[in-house]
Amino acid sequence: MKSYLIENYANLQGLIGISFMFLMLAIIFISYVINGYNYKIIAKAYENKFGLLPQTARLARGASLIGTPAAYFAKIDFIMGSLIFPYNRVINHDMSIESYNYIRNLPGHLTTGFKIEAALWLAELVLAMAFMLIEFIV
Repeated sequence: MKSYLIENYANLQGLIGISFMFLMLAIIFISYVINGYNYKIIAKAYENKFGLLPQTARLARGASLIGTPAAYFAKIDFIMGSLIFPYNRVINHDMSIESYNYIRNLPGHLTTGFKIEAALWLAELVLAMAFMLIEFIV
């Protein structure tokens, strides 16, 4: 295994690098085109039903993935955290169980983009870990 990694080190680096770039382009596309529109709809519906967005989402309302990535994650966390994880006070710290269930029960065409984005972020993480593992072994 180690000899295979040593012999194909440059090819593996190139493959992982190109995969990383394509995944990042897909994430940026989904983030701006699909989820940007859906976020506005979800945020407006959430505000109409519960009054205010969670505090971190209110503070980071205008954030973007390229300009302010940390604020972007705070902005979409109340949606992604509700879709991915079970309800708890750490992840859903400014949400009631009713608002958590409201986000989870939104129509699929509004939430599918966020689920795909989360899966792509997970794939990016796996690629980064594979790259680090190859660097460690070789």
